[in-house]
Amino acid sequence: MTRDHLADDEVELDRVFLEQVEATHLGQLKKVARGEVLYWQGDPVEAIFVVSNGSLKEYTLLHDGRACAYRVLGAGGLAGATAYLLGHNHDTITQALDDVLVVALQPSEFDDLLARDPRFASLMLKKLAQSAQSSDDKARDLGFLDVQQRVMHSLMDLARQYGIATERGLEITTELTHEDIGELVAANRSTITVLLNKLQKQGLIWKKGRHWVVITPVHFQILDGLREMVVNGQDWEAQELIERAVAGNVDPLLALDALSGGMRQVERLYVLQEVELAEVIWSASVMKKAMTVIEKHMLALGKQVPSLGTVVFGTVEGDIHDLGKDIVSMFLTARGFRVIDLGVDVSTERFLQAVRQHHPDVLAMSALLTTTAQNVRQVIQALEMAGLRSSVKVIVGGEPMTPHFAKEVGADGYAPNAREAAALVWRLTQS
Repeated sequence: MTRDHLADDEVELDRVFLEQVEATHLGQLKKVARGEVLYWQGDPVEAIFVVSNGSLKEYTLLHDGRACAYRVLGAGGLAGATAYLLGHNHDTITQALDDVLVVALQPSEFDDLLARDPRFASLMLKKLAQSAQSSDDKARDLGFLDVQQRVMHSLMDLARQYGIATERGLEITTELTHEDIGELVAANRSTITVLLNKLQKQGLIWKKGRHWVVITPVHFQILDGLREMVVNGQDWEAQELIERAVAGNVDPLLALDALSGGMRQVERLYVLQEVELAEVIWSASVMKKAMTVIEKHMLALGKQVPSLGTVVFGTVEGDIHDLGKDIVSMFLTARGFRVIDLGVDVSTERFLQAVRQHHPDVLAMSALLTTTAQNVRQVIQALEMAGLRSSVKVIVGGEPMTPHFAKEVGADGYAPNAREAAALVWRLTQS
């Protein structure tokens, strides 16, 4: 079942659960003003609360004083039940994000409903399972998504559950501060501010008064599908998803960013040794095929393909090894760079021609043989003689290369692996 369907099911369950609770005519209505704490971490359980209107934030304080939010509870949300059923004090803090109305069930009323009302008991089991699923999703997101992806997923989940439809997207009716969002995704406020600004520039979110608005679920589902397609190497889904993106008028810039985001996730999994090199190569192949189609679509629309910079890359003359070069190219493309891949056995003159033609920010050269490593020196010397050396940064890599060798031949940097090569290019282009 997709995340969209899970969110829809959660909304429906919340609605039915609230109707069932209100139909019992049990409990007391309690108003909670915005910012007011319903209960504190460590407090004994004096009531079980069901949100009737408004939104609550459930979070915990870590040992270092930082707040970590578990979830936001809208109408039909349940607070305090887990602690009561387990027989311990509250292990979270629950606070009103806006003016909230809750139904406060006394423990005796709650026990009575569980004992005599099979429908209520069934809904309670589903609510507890829902909470466990939410925790699993959060743990998975923290492990596999970067902060920007976690922010977007959290806002989209809130929009699906508690948003209202507008002409362009879904408006989250609860006022969320940067601090609130940071707690939801385990990031500090300054990071959240930067990422929210970035997401706004990308057109994924925007402000309407004090509320956040996110793109439509259909567009987000397509973008998320493109990212997952790359992560899972689902070559057979590429054509269908891209056709849906084009037919649905999804912004091609957003589609390119989704593909790159998927490859960055694969990169992280590779570094953590959770995927094999063959899987990285396959994911990169899927990404490149999809990007080619989208880039052609952008050109047809008269749009420029954005990039952080241009990198000309090749394996030096006399060397036909391309695996390392290809992996670095994949990571650079995923980071947002335009890569001009010259292939293998590239002559000095071809390197010079590429620099003249493409005006790259970085020239990257790879050599896997000791006998061909000296050809790097020849290329750099040729750049100097042609008056091109000052216009381009040069980096080198490969089995016989070392930091000392890179300095000796006049290169601007050396990287021992693909991840560090991508990071080096980024640093050189930012300086």
